[in-house]
Amino acid sequence: MIIFGALSLQCMTNVEEIIGEQAQNVSFQSEVQPILQQYCISCHGNTAGINLDNYEAVMNNEGRNWKSNVVVPGDAENSGLYDVLLETPRFQLQQMPTGGPYLTGDEIEIIKTWINEGAKNN
Repeated sequence: MIIFGALSLQCMTNVEEIIGEQAQNVSFQSEVQPILQQYCISCHGNTAGINLDNYEAVMNNEGRNWKSNVVVPGDAENSGLYDVLLETPRFQLQQMPTGGPYLTGDEIEIIKTWINEGAKNN
């Protein structure tokens, strides 16, 4: 019984980390780009299918798996960039970055909010 309780507590902690805190007025330059630099650019800096090296590259990429732009301004749910960060992506076979480490819930929320706020170059 004690082991079950400890496992349940651990699962609750993981859920809280995945959800993240709601963000507002997200800046691409100061909040989104550093996340992309930390987790994505080593593979997606003009290799591995898409380029996430800068704002123009992010906004002009089209993904092979979701048949649309990587970022759909105002619509994170239909943006491949957001989708691939989720534990179970709808459009992609696996969560990115491949093999981890994965973004925190707060980092995912920043990207989601930035897209939903119109994916501005700010």
